[in-house]
Order: sequence, then structure tokens, then C-alpha cells
Amino acid sequence: MTGAPMPNPGSPLDDWLAAIAAATPEYAGGSAAAVAGALGAALVEMVAGLTGRREKYAAVHAEARDAVARAARLRERLPALAVQDAEAFAGFTAALSMPKATADEQASRRAAQDRALRGGTAVQLELLDALVEVGELALAMAERGVAGAAGDAATGALLAAAAGRSAGWAVRSNLAGATDAAARNDVARAKDLLERVEAAERGVLALLEERAG
Repeated sequence: MTGAPMPNPGSPLDDWLAAIAAATPEYAGGSAAAVAGALGAALVEMVAGLTGRREKYAAVHAEARDAVARAARLRERLPALAVQDAEAFAGFTAALSMPKATADEQASRRAAQDRALRGGTAVQLELLDALVEVGELALAMAERGVAGAAGDAATGALLAAAAGRSAGWAVRSNLAGATDAAARNDVARAKDLLERVEAAERGVLALLEERAG
């Protein structure tokens, strides 16, 4: 990549934004979705932390402590998936540049493309799995955490759902045309995970609507 720093999981947000904004394809939708999920996890961690400090919410202190720990792990894990997504796309780009003059070269090129797409699919499925956890933790904190921060927890779920839709469609796009059992199972799993994160989104939207009156 030229013109922008190569981000790593510990890079500042500005580096991620610059890498995604650069006119290169590696850090793109998949990476942006993972970064959005990390922001959602950070919001969950914040609301759960506030909840654990308020005596009024003593009944959910144990749940809040668990949410803090889980959200912190997710906040650290998701940027790593952003890097892995970029690496998978770089592999696909490399496959596209392989020679294709002979039948053997064409077969090797197709196999390399398929490996890269399957690798990218694995990253997106792992991303979806993490986003489900973010969304469900966010819903729990919106329902039982500090009432004044319910909108912040809800934002975490909204970010997770938006990122989940991106990841879900990425899986389907990567596996378009594939008919083997593994591909079918991956698509079905992506749909199931997406339904779960969207269910969390529906839950926080219903909660916000109820509290808005």
C-alpha cells in the first residue's frame, strides 16, 4: 500500500481511517466492518463499566463485570480481523496476477483464487461470530445497565448489526457459484449469525422506542 500507513491491531484510529480511505483495495469494507465492531465493543465496555460503579445497579454488577471483560476481549480481537481481511484480499489480488497462458496455469490461478476467497470467508465468519457477541452484550447492557447510557449501548448493537450485514454479504459474494457442502454450510452459518445480530438490533430499537415514549 502506498500513501497510507499499514495499520496493525494496535494502530491509532487515524491510521485505520487513512488506510481505508486510500485508493487501494486491501483495507476496504471488511476492515471497516471489523473496526465498526470494535467501536461497538468499546461502547459496551464503557456502559458496563459505568453500571458496575453504580450502587443502584448492584443486582447486575456481576453481569456488568462479565460484560466488561468480554467486551474488552472483543475490542482487542476485532482490529486483528481487520488486518486478516486485508491480508486475505491481498492474496486474492496476487492470484489475479498469476499467469494464465496455459490450461495448467489457468487451473492454478483458479485454485489460488478459490483459496483466497475461502480464506476471506473464514475471516468474515469469525467476524460475524464476534459481532453477534457484541450485539447481544449491547442489548443486555441497554436493557439492564445504566439507564442514562442505554443509547450508547444501543449504538454498540447498531454498529454490530451494520457490520454484520457487511460480513454476511461478503460471505455470500465470496462463495457465489460454489456448490460444495462446505460452501453451503458457510452460507447457512452466515445467515444464522446475521439473524442473531439483527435480532439484537431489533431489541435495542424496540427498547429505544419504548423509552422515547
